[in-house]
Amino acid sequence: MKISDSNANYGRQLYMREVAEANPAKQGSQARGQERATAGDKVTLSRDSRDMQIARDAMMNAPDIRTEKVEELRNEVKAGRYAVPADKVADKIIASAINEYV
Repeated sequence: MKISDSNANYGRQLYMREVAEANPAKQGSQARGQERATAGDKVTLSRDSRDMQIARDAMMNAPDIRTEKVEELRNEVKAGRYAVPADKVADKIIASAINEYV
């Protein structure tokens, strides 16, 4: 199949026509393919999108290792006070096995 420049121009023209029909107030220079950003362009994010951005930024800035928690657990293990609850370990193993098959 041969793709020529005229096919590309047709596609652009079709796209520009659809844009012009969707935005009749902007038919001027944009309909002729001369798209320009204007001072009136504006992007508005939804509240959920902003919340997700804040959460992502917080996660990216958080340390990977919680040193206080690691030191606390390390001291408990050294002192012999750290006990692993067998039922919680079993629950995690079962949940992991179920998730593997689902």
